[in-house]
Amino acid sequence: MINIRSSRRWHLRLCVLVATCLGLLLFTSGCSRPPKEAKNTVHLRFSVLGCKQESDLAEAFARGFERTHPNIKIDIEPVAGMSYDMKLIMQSAAGTVADVLFLSDSLVPEFSKFHVVRDLSQDIKRDKTFDINSIYPQMMVTGMDDQRHVYMIPRELSVVSLFYNRTLFKRAHVPCPNENWTYEDFTKAAKKLTIKDADGHIKQYGFFGSYAWPQIYVSWIEANGGHAMTNGKSTLSSPESMKALNSLLDMVCKDKCAMSPNTARANPQIDPFVGGQAAMTAQVFSQVPQFRTTMKQFDWDVEMMPIGTVSRVISIGSAGYGIYARTKHPKEAWEFLKYIESKQGQRLLGNAGSGTPAVKSLAYDKCWRKPGLPPKNLDAFIKGVKYGIQWNKISPFSSPEISDSVAEAFEKVFVGMESPEQAFKKADEKINILLAKERAGDD
Repeated sequence: MINIRSSRRWHLRLCVLVATCLGLLLFTSGCSRPPKEAKNTVHLRFSVLGCKQESDLAEAFARGFERTHPNIKIDIEPVAGMSYDMKLIMQSAAGTVADVLFLSDSLVPEFSKFHVVRDLSQDIKRDKTFDINSIYPQMMVTGMDDQRHVYMIPRELSVVSLFYNRTLFKRAHVPCPNENWTYEDFTKAAKKLTIKDADGHIKQYGFFGSYAWPQIYVSWIEANGGHAMTNGKSTLSSPESMKALNSLLDMVCKDKCAMSPNTARANPQIDPFVGGQAAMTAQVFSQVPQFRTTMKQFDWDVEMMPIGTVSRVISIGSAGYGIYARTKHPKEAWEFLKYIESKQGQRLLGNAGSGTPAVKSLAYDKCWRKPGLPPKNLDAFIKGVKYGIQWNKISPFSSPEISDSVAEAFEKVFVGMESPEQAFKKADEKINILLAKERAGDD
């Protein structure tokens, strides 16, 4: 997921002031085009992440769309050399945002609030050829604001799942995860999978994850009887939440069966799960292509996240595309979004291995289910939707300032500067001040 630094809010306020007088800059090369194209062809700028996987997917979408829409050309603009979110901020200030742009769920709140992206609700209501019910509703809400206005159309089903190294499980004679696993089973297995060398140094951990990622800690809290937020206030430090958080923190600090972030940072070139230093991790399907390429020496698979003491709660999220609020080509941009969400477009995404299609009817389609390639248990990504946490329980913790406050609390506990209770009490105080300021700004 993309994170925007704490200065983003102020940059966006500046965008609103500056961008009102600036027009969209179109990149053309008219002198090299035939006269007819210059007059009749609409060029849509398409902003995407700069990595090869995303650029290739964008190319597939663009060329597929152009074959059925010869009067529309898609000019792909991969963003490389700087963070994607900061590029959007700069373009917002200059009024040069692309017509169609990649968005993650974490970008939606601010970019909708400051009118950078178009409210698509009327397009959806007006266009009878677009069936919003064909998309997983749990994914649709990730692109909505509190009033259920739609600013991002999700392109994929993103369900946090438990990735595990079957090779390491077999070596340690530990039964592999199954869909009935509890967090108690998970912790016990992590301890057995933690192995020391002859000098007593840990060479293999049971688990490694992005602990301060809300998709991990919020669902962990909710599954085990706590609530990360209650009545609009952060309650990470409540007794119920702390009981759950301590069970996660103890794996790193007490039992040492989960790798600490500092240990992982000591060798940043190697992902602990990819390198076999951690037997389990929590991730989403978008990591599958990387693992298929880099983990050929291991047999690995996925399972649903474990069941907590109260229930099974699984984090969800999504990425997709929005339309620039001041695009000169809203109709053409909407047609392109519709193509991406069509079965044809969704099959392109599945064939590229970039994600699980957001269209429900493709849940068992061969476009993304690749026989002979790991993981075998692809059903875990589909079954997990049933237990998806409400997005509004995750989204507040995705904002940069709040995310930083939580990350600071985790870090202080990991390095022994503060007790969990002290660190998360301070985090709650900071977060609730930020939330109060946000509410005051909205009034």
